[in-house]
Amino acid sequence: MATATPTYAALRNAKYRNTSSHFVDLVQRLNDTINNLPKRAQTNWSSSLKKAIQSFKRSYPNVNNFSDRKLFRLCKAYDIPLMDIMIDTTMQREPDLQWILKIITNFRAYQAQPMQVFATPDGKWGAWDSQHTALAMYLIAEYALGLDLTTVMVPANIYDVTSRADLRHLFINMNTTTGKNAGKKSLDHIDLFEQMIYGVEVDGVTDSDWVDAHTKWKHLAAGGMFVTADKFNNTMETGAISRLQEIVEASPEVVRQFSVYGKYVVESQDTAKNPRSINTKEIPIIIEFLNLCEQNQIRYSDKVIEDLAQHCIDLFSANFDAKADYWDQVHEANINAYNKMNKGIPKHLWPEPPRNAKNTPQGTAFFWHQLMKSWVPNQAAGFKFPKQPFSVYTPDVKDLY
Repeated sequence: MATATPTYAALRNAKYRNTSSHFVDLVQRLNDTINNLPKRAQTNWSSSLKKAIQSFKRSYPNVNNFSDRKLFRLCKAYDIPLMDIMIDTTMQREPDLQWILKIITNFRAYQAQPMQVFATPDGKWGAWDSQHTALAMYLIAEYALGLDLTTVMVPANIYDVTSRADLRHLFINMNTTTGKNAGKKSLDHIDLFEQMIYGVEVDGVTDSDWVDAHTKWKHLAAGGMFVTADKFNNTMETGAISRLQEIVEASPEVVRQFSVYGKYVVESQDTAKNPRSINTKEIPIIIEFLNLCEQNQIRYSDKVIEDLAQHCIDLFSANFDAKADYWDQVHEANINAYNKMNKGIPKHLWPEPPRNAKNTPQGTAFFWHQLMKSWVPNQAAGFKFPKQPFSVYTPDVKDLY
């Protein structure tokens, strides 16, 4: 009787049954990973690797080997033979081929971390971490530089650890940024944003993303605002912006326009007893509205944006806080629209009613309808207004402010 071919799931799950170390060299580790891909994915990998190698060569046109540390600025550590690095397949995660390509494509020698290794009984070096870096180094040595692999040396940190349990804890801790197993703290939005600002302001970095971040910071600063986070315990101070997602994703011009809005509401509402910060529910709605304008090729003058800010103050004190009346109004309008939409349909066929989610889509849709009702009619003839954002429920005019 013919033996049934194991299913893909069975093959995948078989790896969990290994009870002892199973060391393979870098070549086998890479080939095994590629061979497990569908045929089309293998072809894509080959093509993508070629492009990544070409990118590396453009970045390092004069590098011929790993030992010239002036041109190839690897960190200084104890050098070990690259091909003596062994991967314990029961210890490390499966290689992410796209991450390897990214390492090669964007390779910066001075950023390369030392291999994290321990001595194996047979005189090799077991990598408890760093397999993606090691595999990228192997591909660079083989395909970009055409080196004799037996001569290639790479920096390594040698760990005096032999217990498999200790090694596994070490791997998990040093690659986890949240929860009880965290051994590293990931960079928050604020950390990245500040580094980019410093990079341009102090170091003269010219990368476009960094320059954009620096430009956004200048706009916010000009508006009397500052970026921060809860961990700094100053989010209630005047002009504090503690939600950065939208700032990071928006264009510099949209952030400049938001700075006009922010400056106006802060200066209009700030008091010694009640400092005016930018609410975490406020910034996504205002930014998203300005994004809609940008998508529709609409750019309001500073005067118009200030008028918008004053309109928000007049209507609901520009108070977007989760506990404020604004969200009660949004929810009531949605519930009424939901009831109207399903009127005449048997109740048991009605969909789930809208929740008071207090999120950007609901808040922005309501904001658009509110402005269409009470702000736009007071503008000059020919005033441009963005197209309506997607909304499940269209509020009735009587349910708006």
